[in-house]
Amino acid sequence: MRILLAVLTAIALSAPAQTLQVHGYTTTGHPTEALETPDGQYVLVTVDTAQHASGIDVFRVTPKKLERVAFQPLGSEPAQGIVLIPRTHTLAVGVSNSGVAFLPLEDTLRGKAKAMALPQGDRSGSGYLAATPDGRFLFVANEYGDRGNLGVIALHPDAAGQVHPEPLAHIPTPSATPGVTVSPDGSRVYAVGEVIAPQAAAQLPGHGVPELERSGCVQASASRSMPNGVLYVIDVAAAAALTAASSPQDARQTVLARVDSGCSPVRVAVSPDGATLYVTARGDNRVLVFDARALETDPGHALRQAIPTGGEAPVGLHLFADGKALLVANSNRFAGGPGNAAVIDLSDAAKSTVRQTVKTGEFPRNITQSADGARLYLTIFLGNELLVLQPQ
Repeated sequence: MRILLAVLTAIALSAPAQTLQVHGYTTTGHPTEALETPDGQYVLVTVDTAQHASGIDVFRVTPKKLERVAFQPLGSEPAQGIVLIPRTHTLAVGVSNSGVAFLPLEDTLRGKAKAMALPQGDRSGSGYLAATPDGRFLFVANEYGDRGNLGVIALHPDAAGQVHPEPLAHIPTPSATPGVTVSPDGSRVYAVGEVIAPQAAAQLPGHGVPELERSGCVQASASRSMPNGVLYVIDVAAAAALTAASSPQDARQTVLARVDSGCSPVRVAVSPDGATLYVTARGDNRVLVFDARALETDPGHALRQAIPTGGEAPVGLHLFADGKALLVANSNRFAGGPGNAAVIDLSDAAKSTVRQTVKTGEFPRNITQSADGARLYLTIFLGNELLVLQPQ
């Protein structure tokens, strides 16, 4: 197993300066997202292999390195987001057009789990997932289903830590829904849609704000020009009350706010106190910073700042250092070649700047954090590598 060690220079945060060590571990295929188990003993990484099969690489955490110990097959559809349902022993994985796979954690650690698939509709493109803190509901970013929607699943956890998922509804979030997260208090879901119709964009809050209402957005150098995307704010309680008999209009009424959100918004993160949202505007090479309360009370003035990310086509992002720093994966996915990861200092809200960049392989994609907050995990999709970043 190849191990790459690089030591970054000091990063100025509100706390004393830190130095991060970066270790790289080879995966069995293209990695999408990593998850550390709550006990800190294992790291699970969703991957797609060269044999057109997807699964989960299981790494054991040792004092000095990660050791791959098992592979959990998931089938032929690409494996994407992965979460451990809170207060249970059940994993959920987005498996593209197969919907969501549910697996018992203990069996997965041995590569012996029998996955239960819950479809999300025809060609759903089920990707990233967000569970409520109480473990009762799961929200699924279905990137392509009905041009983009958010699946709502009631989990019905039992005393043994297993779930009994029930699909409730789909909330329309067109077009293309690649990112979702839940607020720390579990009351709100935030999702992003990459593109919205020009006439709709002109009617939404953010109209006339240069960083938010955009034209001429492109996915790649040769692609056609498109309008900006949108950020959705959804009421969890209203979404949880939906049923299979609910109408599309009922589902739309769970949306509390929609705001223009720059070129190709693809991921969203929320601060530990729930007060601030961060959105990667991939086509603008910026992170958009919103006031969460203002999104519902004064959405036209909710944008606080737009931070350049120091790289091309930012995708994944994750807050760390108690919300005073942000790591962003600049994917560079359309130009090709290596990307980078940027550390943005948020300790002074008026002067958020990139303080350090980390060179990576091709297509750095998603970022997650260890249970104790001591490590960050960054998947390098085309480089077939998992990076582990931690303070020295």
